[in-house]
Amino acid sequence: MQVQKHIPEFPLSNFIEYMVYVHGSLPIPFLKELPDGGVNLVIELNDKTVNTIYPTDGFEKKHEVRKAWISGLQKQAILYKNNTDSTIISIRFTTGGFFCLTKIPITAIDHVGIEAEALLGNSFSNLYQRIINASSIPEMFALIENYFLQFRIDHSMEHEIVRFIDQNIDRPIDWLVHKSGYSQKHVIHLLKRHTGFSPKYLQRLNRFQQVTKDIQLQKNKIDWFSVVQRYGYYDQAHLIKDFLHFSGISPTDYINSQMAIQENSLVSDMIFKLPS
Repeated sequence: MQVQKHIPEFPLSNFIEYMVYVHGSLPIPFLKELPDGGVNLVIELNDKTVNTIYPTDGFEKKHEVRKAWISGLQKQAILYKNNTDSTIISIRFTTGGFFCLTKIPITAIDHVGIEAEALLGNSFSNLYQRIINASSIPEMFALIENYFLQFRIDHSMEHEIVRFIDQNIDRPIDWLVHKSGYSQKHVIHLLKRHTGFSPKYLQRLNRFQQVTKDIQLQKNKIDWFSVVQRYGYYDQAHLIKDFLHFSGISPTDYINSQMAIQENSLVSDMIFKLPS
């Protein structure tokens, strides 16, 4: 598997966290993307490849996407059928960055895997053709950067507040509201407009992400009592319930999936979000 990561320079770094190129995949049937409150633009470089998304852990519903799609706003994990011949570039936007950069309402991403051309129009179609004809990975990254630099980049007070709240999301909501200088009602409206989520739900997502990072680092020696205390869960049952809500699996199953990745076995935890 070939992986190459690129971090844009300022001012684009305020809106795009990173881009990652991934060629090849693990020999497993499905991949799972965990929610984290953000938006991803995923570009499939093999233009004949069809990617299949299952919005829930069940297989009753499926959504097929081609060339490029936007994911985000999902409150729970989504499942992808693994394409071993897939090559992708994923653009990870900062919290609120997609809305501030494109001025496209977050509500327009009304389902998992909406095709990028439907939101970004013909200009993206032209970009896609240039990307798949590019001669190198750095050239692909440069084309994407130049495309988004064409959008009007402004540093609005709203975006600065959203960034501040995101960077301090583990602090009490009352503190965040006070520091913002706005009323609680306005802060909730602001976050929903830019991210699609309330402050409380973003806090739950952040806590879930912190727990998964702990699990990744301590697969063989996890002190669950310490995890419960550190992240403010009532008890271990509360932790398990929250973990199931976001991932569809228990913390123990998640650990097993992490061990399986190391052994090149069956289950993966996430795609399109490169582990740090």
